[in-house]
Amino acid sequence: MQQIKKYVSAITGDSQAFRLEHRIFNISSFLITTFAIVGAVANYLIDLPPATVWLSVAGALISAWLYFVGRVKRIFSASLIFCYVAASLGLLSVMHFYNGGIDGNLFYLIIMLLNIFLLMVPPRYQYWVFGIMYTDLLLLLVLEYYNPGWVIPYDSQEERMIDYGVTLLYSMFYTTIVIVTFRKSYNSERQKVVEQNNQLLTLNEQILSQQKRLEEKTHELEASVKIANERNEHINMLLRELNHRVKNNLQVVSSLLNLQAYAITDENARRALLEGKNRLLSMILIHQRLYQNDNATEIYMPDYLKDLTETIMFTYSNEFDEDMLEYDVEPIWMNVEAAIPVGLICNELITNAFKYAYAEIDEPLLHIKLSAMPDKYLLQVSDNGPGMQDNGQAKTFGLDLISSLLKQLDGNMEMDTDAGTKVTVKFSKVLKPVLLE
Repeated sequence: MQQIKKYVSAITGDSQAFRLEHRIFNISSFLITTFAIVGAVANYLIDLPPATVWLSVAGALISAWLYFVGRVKRIFSASLIFCYVAASLGLLSVMHFYNGGIDGNLFYLIIMLLNIFLLMVPPRYQYWVFGIMYTDLLLLLVLEYYNPGWVIPYDSQEERMIDYGVTLLYSMFYTTIVIVTFRKSYNSERQKVVEQNNQLLTLNEQILSQQKRLEEKTHELEASVKIANERNEHINMLLRELNHRVKNNLQVVSSLLNLQAYAITDENARRALLEGKNRLLSMILIHQRLYQNDNATEIYMPDYLKDLTETIMFTYSNEFDEDMLEYDVEPIWMNVEAAIPVGLICNELITNAFKYAYAEIDEPLLHIKLSAMPDKYLLQVSDNGPGMQDNGQAKTFGLDLISSLLKQLDGNMEMDTDAGTKVTVKFSKVLKPVLLE
């Protein structure tokens, strides 16, 4: 049995390379070729008309060519099947009149081929095949009815029985092989479909289970996000409240320093108190912006530096001249831990400009720049005064303060006093935990 399966597989082609209809076409063309050869030999031996022998030979050649095209060349199409139908009907229709007409066996072969062709042709062409072959049978009956002289009868009953026997036995064998092949292939493919369907059902159950778990996880995450947002909002509210209170406390201290400054007669002591008050103002402005904005941990530097500069200007000149201020500040959001020391540095530099740079300048100009580099920030404060001069202890304390703040910022300072005073500060974007000295 295994050997037979190997032979059938070799004739029809591997099921992985040939689909079912193509394999039926291959085995049909092979068996019809062998049947035509056997028929030609049988017709010759039982002494049927020579035309039947040559028609059988022609049928064998045509079927052999179709088998070569389908099996070896692996060509299979509806057009090829219709060519097979036309060739079969053409040969069998002519042979019908040489094989006793209605008393012969060709009708059985045509009906058998009809069933085989219906198995291999695509569904949309099945009625066409049926119509063509049914029309051919009717046409043969009509032609035989009106032209009985065309029919060449059998010479004897023995000749007729032998022809019938060979045709019926081979037809039964041929039909059995094709149907068994079709049935086995159908069952095999059906089993594959069932297995694939079961796998899909299992996979679908797994997907539904995973989807359910994902939905549960999503609900859990949504609940966690909601709780986190609520906590974050609460923390931001607390931070804004804290910044508000810090700002109020610093404002109280600033007011006290201001009152104390005007109560002191010593000019140096008064100046020291006012400078301390201005340093507090730089921090007050930061905490004021923190509780007024939604962002409770970062400062928008363009607005902050503008407010700080204008506040210091009013402190020293009691008037505001917008033309003397130039800003080149990039839209930088800076963490409060960095913004406070930066604000104090700016306070010292801007204060020094208003204290020392503009006493004898008709058109004073103050330029403030803040920009971001790949790993650092650049801060620059420049004026058009005569250049910074040594002015005793206040100035020394301010520079010492800047030096301490730069350690916290991991930065450095350069000063150019050739044409006015230009102070350039570069500091890291990442703070170092350094205590002020």
